[in-house]
Formats: sequence, C-alpha cells, structure tokens
Amino acid sequence: MPPDPAPPGAAKFAGAEFDAWKAANGADVKYDLVAWPQLHDRMATAFASGSAPWDVMYNCGWVPEFESFLLPFVDDLPKELVDDMPGSSFSTVTWNGKRYGAIFTLSLLTLFYNKEHLDEAGLGAPPKDWDEFLRYTKELTRDGRYGFVSNYGDPAGIGGTASYWMAFLQQAGGTMYAEDGSPAFNTEAGVAALQMMIDLQAAGTDPGSISYVGINDATNVLLSGRASMMMNWPFMWKPAQDPKGSQVVGKLAASVLPAGPAGTASIDGTDAWTIGKSTKDAEKARKLIEFYLDPAIQKKQALDTGWLPIRLSVLNDPDVQATMPLAKVVLDQAQHPYDSFVTPDYNEISQAVGTEIQKALQGQKTAAEAIAEAETLASAIIARRG
Repeated sequence: MPPDPAPPGAAKFAGAEFDAWKAANGADVKYDLVAWPQLHDRMATAFASGSAPWDVMYNCGWVPEFESFLLPFVDDLPKELVDDMPGSSFSTVTWNGKRYGAIFTLSLLTLFYNKEHLDEAGLGAPPKDWDEFLRYTKELTRDGRYGFVSNYGDPAGIGGTASYWMAFLQQAGGTMYAEDGSPAFNTEAGVAALQMMIDLQAAGTDPGSISYVGINDATNVLLSGRASMMMNWPFMWKPAQDPKGSQVVGKLAASVLPAGPAGTASIDGTDAWTIGKSTKDAEKARKLIEFYLDPAIQKKQALDTGWLPIRLSVLNDPDVQATMPLAKVVLDQAQHPYDSFVTPDYNEISQAVGTEIQKALQGQKTAAEAIAEAETLASAIIARRG
C-alpha cells in the first residue's frame, strides 16, 4: 500500500474541492502511488540517477538525507499558514538552517488506554508520571492480559524501538545530539530512559512486544483487549471505533504521555510534503501544498480519513474535536517538546541504537552498557558521514 495518510485525489476526500483547484490553476495532478516499503529506495535511486520525475513528494524522516535534491520552499508559504502550525513540526524538515518540507498531519505519540480496565483496577485517571506508569502497568497485568504493549521488533525508523526510547530520552531531560552534531545521549538521562523501558518490561509489558515488528501488531493486541495501555499514533483512533475489528469501542481513551523527570515529551511521525529541485514549476507545486494545508481541506482530512490536521486552528475546530476527541489530547501533547532527531543517517543510527536497546530489553546488557555502546556506534556512523 502507498503511504497513509494520502492527499485528495489519492485518498477519497475533498474530491470536488480538488477538481476545482486543478481547474482554477490549470493543473493536472497525477499520483505515483509507490508502495510504502519501496518508497524511500525508489526516491533514492531516482535522485542518484538524476531522473526524479516528481514535482511534489511525500517524505517521512528523509528530508536531511535528500536535502540536496529538494527546494527550501517554506519561507515562501503564507505567514498565516506557517504561524498556524506548531513550531516543532518543522524540526524534522529542517537541515543546515533551511526548511524543506511542510508536515500535513499532527501525528504525535500519545498514551492510549482501556478505560474499562483502569476502572476495574480502581485507577480512575491515566498515569501522570513514570512512577504511576510503572505501577499501573503492574496492576493492570491481570486476568490473562498485560498492562502495556509496544512493538520493539524493528529497531530502526520512525516507530521503531529506538524512536520509542527517544521519547523517554526527552522526558528524562536528555537529547540525542550536541550543538556540533555529535552524539550526546550517553548520559544519566539516556540510561534512565532505557531503564524505564526495562522496568516497564518487568512490570507487565506483553512479552510479545519484542517480536512485534509493526505498530499494527501491537495495536491489534490493544484493540482485542489483551493489553491495557500503549504509546500510539493518532491513526489508530478511527479503526478503534469500528466494531468489526475492535473490542474496545467506547472503552478507549487517550492522554499525554506520562511525564519523566523533565516532564512529558513525544516524537512525531514526520509526514511531510516536499518539492523537488528538478520541478519545472516550483510556484504551482507550492500552491498545491498550500491547497493540501488549506483549513477546509485539513478539516475534511480529519473528518473523512481520521488523520489529524497540522493546523492549530483546525485542531481547535469544534466539529473536529467532537468527531475525534483525540484532537484535543494531541494538541495538548504538542504544547510540550517533541523531536524525532532526524538526520541524514537516521535509519542507520536508529538501527544501531535500536539494536542495543533490544539487547537490553532481552536482558543481554544493562541499560548503561547498551547506551554506551549505542553512542560509540552512532559516533562511528557520523564520522563516516564527515
């Protein structure tokens, strides 16, 4: 399947508005619906050959890697549009001080939980901090189900094992890199973040989590009622309300992630629109992205597809919040730090870091040993980049 969320004309929403935009702009828009697993490599191959055929491209954490093939168009977007987007949303599309993309959905990790399970355990509200998170996980592990579930089977990428640790890292007050770009996570905060994941494992994380490769694997555990809590993206809210595939209809709720020593923090999915340097009409390409980000289109994106808008005004829209109560939670989470620490070698670094985290989760290393080795590996990768 191609990436989801998809834009009007590829996904079934705002069709009449899209036709009107094309007519008004004298444009014909054709989509190359590349399957998600092949998307990155397809673009990399096209860029390397000098024959990239696309004007506008979906990017997911690859902007720094593909920077030399992209236009830094964000400064040409209307000010009112940029001001209506969270400032942190530009962190993963910025490299060398230039902004190369516009995020179009506010996809942040938040905490999803089964209200019925919490009520049965006498826990009236979601966990507010790490201590409560651990206690809840232990108390909710009962009756053949687990307190927490995640997907730690794939170490790399957005939504891989390393990226979950990056959320805990920020909650502990740490960061991935120093100002000079060198790794800076072999610290008390880095070790504490991994120790929290290890402690969650012992408290009552589904043992299958270490083998669940994709977010859908872990999501299915939560939707079947076999786990009580998980960190997840907004996409799951809509399928969770479908009685054909969900056992938690009317039982699911969400909250900001439990706070660590430095407070709550998250990571984002980095779904962005970018413009290729080889485009023959940069202005029209930018106008197409502006159309995708128009408030009316963003609202239809939310109501018809379940993917939240990036525009703050639309997240605050009463219709959007009534249809998707999750919108308020994600908007609250966006008021706190979130950074996915995307770099040109993000996949390679997250593979190395995530593999060390997996070893610690499996009891093969201590948190301190895993983080120390992870920083050594990351330093070597960055040194090769030069």
